[in-house]
Amino acid sequence: MCMVNVEMNRRDSAWIRLSKWWLVLLTAVMLVVAAYASRFFSRPLVAIIALILLTMGPFGHARLWLMRFLERHGYARGLPLAALVFLAAAFDAVMVSQLLTARSNLSLSWLVSDGMGWVGPVWFSAHAIIFFGLAFARPIRALRRRFSSQGESSEPSLERRGFLQGVGRASVGLPFVVSLSGVETSYDFQVEEREVVVHNWPPRLDGLRVAHLSDIHVGGAMDLEKLNQVAALTNAAKPDLVLHTGDFLTHRLPGFDEPLYEALGKVQVPHGQWACLGNHDFDNPTRLVGRLAGCGVDVLRNRLQKIDVRGERIEIGGLDFAGYSPNRSEIYVAGMSRWPDRSTVPRLLLCHDPSAFANLPDGCADLVFSGHTHGGHVGVQLSPSSAVTVVGMMGIPDQGIFERGDMKMYVTRCVGFYGYPIRLGIPPEIAVLTLRSK
Repeated sequence: MCMVNVEMNRRDSAWIRLSKWWLVLLTAVMLVVAAYASRFFSRPLVAIIALILLTMGPFGHARLWLMRFLERHGYARGLPLAALVFLAAAFDAVMVSQLLTARSNLSLSWLVSDGMGWVGPVWFSAHAIIFFGLAFARPIRALRRRFSSQGESSEPSLERRGFLQGVGRASVGLPFVVSLSGVETSYDFQVEEREVVVHNWPPRLDGLRVAHLSDIHVGGAMDLEKLNQVAALTNAAKPDLVLHTGDFLTHRLPGFDEPLYEALGKVQVPHGQWACLGNHDFDNPTRLVGRLAGCGVDVLRNRLQKIDVRGERIEIGGLDFAGYSPNRSEIYVAGMSRWPDRSTVPRLLLCHDPSAFANLPDGCADLVFSGHTHGGHVGVQLSPSSAVTVVGMMGIPDQGIFERGDMKMYVTRCVGFYGYPIRLGIPPEIAVLTLRSK
């Protein structure tokens, strides 16, 4: 997607042309900062530049459409439009500042404070809703015009024109209202109880309760109060063990992760907390593993651990996030190379990314636990165990149970979220699975 077209459209007012140049300048600043942070010549720089262009293109398109709509229909012209242009620029500046400093050590805590932290996510996701709305609306409008031309006159009546104008006014604010509603959804923690029949699960372990937490993403609004709530809900579910599937971290402000260790230290579970690392956990994995161990979480980095439960043995394995390289299967095989051969001992496997399920060795585990997709992040939750999501429509496991041969995988909707957009329609989850032998 190309960046905003800067060719001056004579039909655009001076304020809309100013918005065009502002969006170009904003994108240029992001590219320069990205180049500097990546030391100008590195492989990640190419991906970062592509991401910025692919993101800011639709963002700018949505902005200019909105401004033109407001001006063309008389909702904002002259000084009111100028005020909106400068207000939008201020929100843009906050959003970009949050993006550029999210993984830095700059002391800009006010950017992620309770009052300011939601400006960027709400602002960005509202533009995303506008952009995708336009993508769907245009073919529908073309069909409507085609059919209307074959029937009654396409010239709307005064009554119909008034109705359409009212719909137009409401549609302007709707994306921002929907986006703002995601603020509450993002931290509406829900304990979801499910029963899962596991192949060859020992009868003596029938009814074992496993709490599955993933993508906590401590930092910003995911503060100690919310983490304590997660810990309390987990304890109230009375699990036998807790499994974490990575992405513990988000921001990199000094001391940002302290609430994580304090809250997880309050989780009381008879057979321990076990974890693997996610893609956001590798800035300083040695420190993270040590701090998690201090609060009772044992991180399994390509490691297998046996524990005794009710007189039976269970194997719990954990794999590091392996990225999206074409040789991902070989990476996982190498990670498991020192593990003992499968036996009658049931094996639970922690693997952050559910898309890796297809790349795991055949029969390497009885039940795989994954997170990463945040339940699809954007969609419609039809029931606790089913949803229609953007991620799911792309063919990526988004939430619930998936099967491959005699292996099953459970993908949680996750506890937190990272980056933009915020959760829309998909609430977070503290998954509690009761494992059954039949």
